[in-house]
Amino acid sequence: MVADPHCEEKVKPGIEEYGTGIDKLRLCFHAMEQMPKDEQPDFVLLAGDIHPWLLKDHVDDMTFPVHAIAGNHESTKERRNFMREIWPGDFMRDGKPTDYYSFVHNSVRFIGVCDAGCGGEHIGQFCSEAIVPRGQCEWLESELAKPEPRKIVFAHIPPQPGGADREMHINRNDSRWFNELVRKAKPEAMFFGHLHQLTKEYKIGATRCFNVRSCCWNFNNQPIGFLHIAMTQHGMTVREIETGKYSGV
Repeated sequence: MVADPHCEEKVKPGIEEYGTGIDKLRLCFHAMEQMPKDEQPDFVLLAGDIHPWLLKDHVDDMTFPVHAIAGNHESTKERRNFMREIWPGDFMRDGKPTDYYSFVHNSVRFIGVCDAGCGGEHIGQFCSEAIVPRGQCEWLESELAKPEPRKIVFAHIPPQPGGADREMHINRNDSRWFNELVRKAKPEAMFFGHLHQLTKEYKIGATRCFNVRSCCWNFNNQPIGFLHIAMTQHGMTVREIETGKYSGV
């Protein structure tokens, strides 16, 4: 799970030695390539803020299959069209554009939810003129009711676990609806980006939830990196892989 690569062509002070956002995303793939073969991922999840208008020229660098979801930096129709260009298998359904999708791998259903705020807003929502097609909430309810016993949800903006009105989270009412759905449906785990903080694990009902650190930059000079997830018949294990630290830290 790679969060917030921010593939812009600029750098943040203090981590210049790692280059651009694209360079720092490459660090993640390089670290995965160095893992033992039996630990290398089957695919990579990108949890938003991808800047696909820049990434599209570097897709050949991706040495593992990738599934992505839009962040608030991809909140316009024009920017999401770049994601359809890169990943048409995910972002087109029945010949029509979609901003949310699911796929099944090794009997596990992975559900990519679009909750990116409109116009770059940092507060998330599930229903918007910018999110197509309409009916994402009903779709999510049906996805969580599918027969696969194990389900993973991934999105960009995290819910507020207590349903409070908070900046940088899904809005109050959507959080409360979503949290109740999660408590009832009990997906195995959920992964989010957006916060640019050290990875935090918490629970909503029985579901393990992770707000994942960014691979590009994090507040308070915290290291960059990604989350390695292993799913076996015995359960799910996660471990953090650091790919860089700020100078002098």
